[in-house]
Amino acid sequence: MAGQTLKIITMKNLTLLLIFPIIYGICSFNQDKSLKVANKTIKTLENKPFAIVQLFTSQGCSSCPSADALLEKVEKEYEGKSVFVLSYHVDYWNRLGWKDVFSKKEFSDMQYSYSSKFGSSSVYTPQAIVNGDVHFVGSNEAKMDGYLAKYLKMNSENTLVFSDLNMKDNQVTFNYKVEGNVTEKKLKVALAIEKKETNVKRGENSGHKLSSVNIVVEQIEISLGKTEGSGSITVPGLVEKEDPLVLIGFIQSQNFNITAAAQEKI
Repeated sequence: MAGQTLKIITMKNLTLLLIFPIIYGICSFNQDKSLKVANKTIKTLENKPFAIVQLFTSQGCSSCPSADALLEKVEKEYEGKSVFVLSYHVDYWNRLGWKDVFSKKEFSDMQYSYSSKFGSSSVYTPQAIVNGDVHFVGSNEAKMDGYLAKYLKMNSENTLVFSDLNMKDNQVTFNYKVEGNVTEKKLKVALAIEKKETNVKRGENSGHKLSSVNIVVEQIEISLGKTEGSGSITVPGLVEKEDPLVLIGFIQSQNFNITAAAQEKI
C-alpha cells in the first residue's frame, strides 16, 4: 500500500511538472503579445508623420495670390491626411493703398521671429514655412511638394488631440491632450476662417477678387506645464456669422520647430 501511494504521488508530480511549463508558456506568450500591441499603439500615436504649412501673405502684395492659390491646392490634395495649412496676413503692406482686413502686427512680428531663426533681418511675402523648420517662396510648387514629401516621412515628437469644442457667443472653448516630451514647448492655437473671398479695391491687387483658406484671425499660446487641460479663444468682430471656422493647434519648441499639429472644425 505504501508503494502504491508513493507511485501515485510520483505520477501526480510528474503530471504537474509537465503541465506547468505549458501554462507558463501560454501566459508568457499572452504577456509578450500584450506588450507588443501596447508598444505598437504607443509608436503609432506618438510618431505619426505630419506637415504644417504657415503662409505669410497679404492682400496688398501682387505676388501673393499665386501663393494663396497653391495653399488652397495643398489643402484640397491632402484632405483627410496629416497636412495642415494656415494663412497669416501681415500688416506691413497696408501702407501701399489697401488695408488687409485680416492683417495683424502680431503676425508680422511672428514672421520676424522666424527670420531671426533663418539668419535674416528682413522678411518677405509670400513666405511659406513648413514645420517651423524650412522656408521658401510660397508660390514655389516644386519646393512645396518636396518639403511636404520630406516631412510626411519623418516621425513626430508629440501628438495633440482636441476634444469638447464648444462655441458660445464670441468664445470657443476646448480641451486638449498632448503626448510626448513637452519640455520648453508651447501649445499654439489658431482660430481661422476656412475660406473667404475679398474684393480688393486699391493697391497692387486693385480690381481683383482674392481667395484665401484657413485665414488666421486669432491665435493664443498655452505653456505646457501639464500635458492636458482646457483653453478658450475669442472670436474677433471681423468674423461674420456665415464664416466657417476651424481650430488648428500645434506644439512648438523654443527654436520654432513644430513637433505636432491637430485640426478640428467648429
